[in-house]
Amino acid sequence: MTRRLLLVLDTSSEDLPGPLVHSPRRLLDGRTVLVLGLLIDGVGSYLYLSASGRALGPDRFALVSVTWALLFLVGNGLFYPVEQELARSIASNAARGTLRLPSGGSVRQILTVAVVVTVVACTAVAVGSPLVRESLFRGETGFVAAFVVGLIGVAATLVMRGILAGTGRYVAYGAMYAADAVGKAVPALLLAAAGVDSPVVYAWVMAGSAYLGVIVALVVARPIGLPPDRTPTPWTALLSSLAFLLLTSATSLTLINLGTVAVEVLSDPSENTSAGVFLSALVIARIPLFLFQALQAVVLPRLSAAASIGDRSSFTRDVRVLVAGLGVLTVVATIAAAIAGPTVVALLFGDEFNLIDGRDMALLALASMLLTATLTLNQAQIALRRQRESWWPWAVGLVVFVAVAANLDTELLARVEWSMVWSATAAVAVASVALWRGVAELRAAPGDQDVAGATSGAGEQ
Repeated sequence: MTRRLLLVLDTSSEDLPGPLVHSPRRLLDGRTVLVLGLLIDGVGSYLYLSASGRALGPDRFALVSVTWALLFLVGNGLFYPVEQELARSIASNAARGTLRLPSGGSVRQILTVAVVVTVVACTAVAVGSPLVRESLFRGETGFVAAFVVGLIGVAATLVMRGILAGTGRYVAYGAMYAADAVGKAVPALLLAAAGVDSPVVYAWVMAGSAYLGVIVALVVARPIGLPPDRTPTPWTALLSSLAFLLLTSATSLTLINLGTVAVEVLSDPSENTSAGVFLSALVIARIPLFLFQALQAVVLPRLSAAASIGDRSSFTRDVRVLVAGLGVLTVVATIAAAIAGPTVVALLFGDEFNLIDGRDMALLALASMLLTATLTLNQAQIALRRQRESWWPWAVGLVVFVAVAANLDTELLARVEWSMVWSATAAVAVASVALWRGVAELRAAPGDQDVAGATSGAGEQ
């Protein structure tokens, strides 16, 4: 199974990420397709949710929403570290002169870990299926099965994303997103038009769409066979790296979604309307977070390539460009949200949601952009093999959020919004300091680097 998942690609010199060897025209075309794929994915997701929601109604659509949320949180929480390690390991090896996918050693080990985690997670769901079925899916077994199948699909998708990002295959990356979106949206629209009102059918559509994306990526990426094995890296180093990435993934997802949870927990019966309005506004304000998927696919391999050979100037130049771009985007997004946000919420969700004002939208947009910046700086930390520190910003952010929410005496929405802003500010500040320390320690010569760590994807030794 590991061998089949390996997806060996022809990484010719013009495909390599990073500042060393690249074709600007080809890379630009690939990134354009990637952004296009992400846009299609966003539209497809909204079409899927809209079609299933209208066909099922609020009560039955809740089951589909639970499945959606579980696949996002559990799937990304478990397998996003696998994607990161694959992308960084492959890009580091490519920068050191390995012109074909380094499938031996660490890549095979990372894929083995992915398979083991998938089996353990699915087994845990199967063993606990009575509890999962009753507590989350109102006793319907079909949703548990759909969740397991969907979880395997998410695992395969994130493995594929790591390999495609590491080898600079942005066309295949974008095509995978687009195919996944079409696989969700088109069947949902057809089912809704046919009057199908079974929520489990829509859940299975969601679970199966990832497989279409993976198949399309395999076709577009043109797999050609396996290169020779490489010497495996010590398992302790690899598992340590993945463990810290898993901790980072868990803490970051918690902080990113804590605002939604806080509104539900802190609201009283008289504030149910406010809670619903908050959630609808947050969907709009978080649109910039979707941009991070494209950033992550392009940034981590480039930074990893520069870091693995001690190219401090290229590394710092790329980080500065990213920070400058995020700074401009933060200002624009915050102002745009303040001016047009309430109108967009009312247009998309109805006049009954027209209770949000420009200040609320500005704060939500600002918090979302600061979280995007933290995620981006986290990628730079990981490229420097500082996984042991990558979870610190999110942990500090969680502490700040709880402290502000517990002590701020104001109405519900403002209380949660300011908690989000201050926690995101703290997180990005800690990430900036940690990255600055890492860059200061980056050696200027390849010989000063930890070769084993750079070529294997292992964490700090």
